[in-house]
Amino acid sequence: MDISNKTIERICRVFGVLNALGKSNIEFISSRDLAETTGTTDYSLRKDISSLGVTGYTRKGYNVGSLKEALGNKLALNKRRKACIVGLGRLGTALLDYEKFQEDGFEIVAGFDNSVNKLERIKTHIEVFADIYIREIIDKKGIELGIIAVPAEHAQDVADDLIDAGVKGILNFAPVKIIIPANIMYQDMDFTNALRMIAARLD
Repeated sequence: MDISNKTIERICRVFGVLNALGKSNIEFISSRDLAETTGTTDYSLRKDISSLGVTGYTRKGYNVGSLKEALGNKLALNKRRKACIVGLGRLGTALLDYEKFQEDGFEIVAGFDNSVNKLERIKTHIEVFADIYIREIIDKKGIELGIIAVPAEHAQDVADDLIDAGVKGILNFAPVKIIIPANIMYQDMDFTNALRMIAARLD
């Protein structure tokens, strides 16, 4: 199935909203309300959904549970994914115990850092390891996703280690672009640049 990254991004936002609606016991939502909530248009929303071969719009709107299940099945969003975090500073440690990951199907099963002293001080129910064990632990636990939360100068080395260990996707919080093979799914999360973009529009 050939789907653009923009469509996938919008569908993932839709899936997240449907997940929240389901937890609030909301059964139906109109395409217009769903579009407004996800920051798109009614036309684009319907087009995105139909491009996946998903139907089911009624006079009441979309059935929240049915649409969530259908979209999840099409993009494998219903599948639980195991992930690890490399870099257990303030950001990495906060992400380690971020409960919403679990609620949304992402299971953080390991954390890594290059400081043994830091590892000994961390209080978490998730197993943490020295980064020299990345390959061993990723293979042993079947980890598919790697989250990078290290300083910029170490990000590429960590990415290379994660890829060599067999991860299929990387979420990068380091404020630097890293080189990734085409077969690895990759997303940057640059907080500072996001704030710059907001600030640039203030005046």
